[in-house]
Amino acid sequence: MNGRKETPPDIFDLRLLKQLTNDASQSNSQLGKKIGIFSASAISKRKKSLGEKGLIGGIRASLNVEKCDLNYPVVIFVRGKYGLNYVETLGEKLRKLPGILSIYNVSGDIDFVVFAVYRNRTEYLSILDKLYDMGEIERTDTRQIYKIIKDFDYSNAINLNSDSVSK
Repeated sequence: MNGRKETPPDIFDLRLLKQLTNDASQSNSQLGKKIGIFSASAISKRKKSLGEKGLIGGIRASLNVEKCDLNYPVVIFVRGKYGLNYVETLGEKLRKLPGILSIYNVSGDIDFVVFAVYRNRTEYLSILDKLYDMGEIERTDTRQIYKIIKDFDYSNAINLNSDSVSK
């Protein structure tokens, strides 16, 4: 730590974060016009600062799964076998599987909710075989996702008063 107290994001930082989560490919000028700061260099400095503070973890492309021939999305519910560090151990094994989009350790009668996508049922079944081979798993329950109504989107987590956000 550098000994300085980090300042929380201000309204312009929050507006910038919301814009970046919606479309990170916008130029600094475009972003500035949308959030109310008209200096591209000021936007650049804010983006750098947000990265240094750990509020931005990177810029990624959003893939069109259908055009990438990834037509078999699933959610897998996993119940682990309780033991010392089983959450960390099993979580790491799950993370290394191909096609895994996200993994959540949850409360209740299951331990993990895993979102994944594969080209087809056959490809998924090959992953299911790998799950069966994991000694830390008690059981799994998979649901095929038929239609994605709204995909995972952090932009809605930034709740700004619509009056204070430039459109």
